[in-house]
Amino acid sequence: MNKRLIQDPIHLVELMGADGGAFAGALAARSLYPDSDFEAITVRGPNRRNDFHTEPYDEFFLQLRGAIQVDTREQGIGLRRHIVREGEAFLVPGGVPHSPHRPAGTLGLVVEIRRRPGDVETAEWWCDSCDSLVERVEMESTEMISSLGPLLEAFNASEQRRTCRNCAAVVPVPEEFVLDVDAG
Repeated sequence: MNKRLIQDPIHLVELMGADGGAFAGALAARSLYPDSDFEAITVRGPNRRNDFHTEPYDEFFLQLRGAIQVDTREQGIGLRRHIVREGEAFLVPGGVPHSPHRPAGTLGLVVEIRRRPGDVETAEWWCDSCDSLVERVEMESTEMISSLGPLLEAFNASEQRRTCRNCAAVVPVPEEFVLDVDAG
């Protein structure tokens, strides 16, 4: 029998106005229920991402404020850009590389199964010019969660790592994401 204490409800509208320091870092995320089997995370924009993340379980996005773009790389299809507007839900199946891009002022809820020891995740970077894989880093999920921010920073700090071996184009260092919803 589970003997966890039940946590009081969290008022997400009040949380939206919370101090931005609670959302610091490359991912701008805050875990809501750290002892649950589910990882429920509020995620605030802006973010700066140029990687594609792959994990073993489905990832559920609920967009609470503003619109975001979630890029996916599906086998046989390639790059797809999905606009997730305020009030919309979006599911990325486990094993699908995805890259969420959040403009300033956005807030979302991401729910996924908490990682288990031995689960493996990847971060991948792709060439914008020739669509070749530039780099892929694989690690145990429990390590990836704490290491993703530094991993992104290290990749972006190295022009050598960001250079495509197929066409010599350099993956740009990501800037703050701005979404043109009309273009999506």
